[in-house]
Amino acid sequence: MRPAIDIERRIEPRTRERLDRLADWDTTSVETIRASYAAVRPAPVPPDPAIERRDDVLAGLDGGPDVAVRWYRPAAAAGPLPCLVYLHGGAYIMGTLGENDDRLDRLALALDCAVCSVDWRLAPEHPYPEGLDDAETAWRRIAGEPDAFGLDGERLVLMGNSAGGGLAAALCLRLRDLGLRAPDLQVLIYPMLDDRESTPSMRALAAGGPGHRGLWRIEAQRLSWEAYLSALAPGEVPPTAAPARAEDLAGLPPAFIGVGDVDSYLDEDLAYAARLAAAGVPVELHVYPGVIHGGFVPRPDTPRTAQFLADACRAIAAGFGR
Repeated sequence: MRPAIDIERRIEPRTRERLDRLADWDTTSVETIRASYAAVRPAPVPPDPAIERRDDVLAGLDGGPDVAVRWYRPAAAAGPLPCLVYLHGGAYIMGTLGENDDRLDRLALALDCAVCSVDWRLAPEHPYPEGLDDAETAWRRIAGEPDAFGLDGERLVLMGNSAGGGLAAALCLRLRDLGLRAPDLQVLIYPMLDDRESTPSMRALAAGGPGHRGLWRIEAQRLSWEAYLSALAPGEVPPTAAPARAEDLAGLPPAFIGVGDVDSYLDEDLAYAARLAAAGVPVELHVYPGVIHGGFVPRPDTPRTAQFLADACRAIAAGFGR
């Protein structure tokens, strides 16, 4: 078993200073977790003058619900654009479109692309598979009608962070099984993949440990998975709910996976990357020393988080064929 990480000394100093100023997570219930998250959620960012933001609604599939999305496009861009379809994080129980405005403004500018951020439905009000269904609706509308959105249908990348990374991985499994157009690249940012709580990295960040203030821990993880999987019978969790359970990963699109080494998802992400590679799927894996869950930020202030953002941008550009 891996030796315990010295959390206090391992996290990058500026990140440690920021965490020390925060109240700790209240993991009593889904509602208290949401309240803890709201307390640290970034304030809304005014639109960058160089970016056009537009809210839209994509029609549901086969009588299903419509899906709200937010578009980000460089104001000066011309011609059909490559598109990054983005699934926000939030442990399947939290997250909004607005909290990602700064991140997605910057990605659209840096990559000279359109970004479509999907407002997928949250558990426990909307358990599995409702959030995944929303992601599928958005993907199929964009992939099936790129001209209607001013997009280059030959250059489509799927990205998600945390629970959004889990949804992105699950969507790739679903699209493969349905024989539908897959992303040119799946970008999984510290994805939430495994509901079984069995890895050393997940169990290392339990309540009461030194230096754990502000870190995502197993207690919050357990409540989040329970909320998301509540519609399933015990023992019947499919791979499209928890992608780490997939037995066959062959035929999936190429992947970029990035995770910090002070992240409870480290081991499940390493295992998923290794299994993708073993199945013949091209994988680019990055592990960032001292980076915590949530360390992929639009305005990084540490060397490793800056590298994380730069690596992801380079991989997406390559996914667009640049």
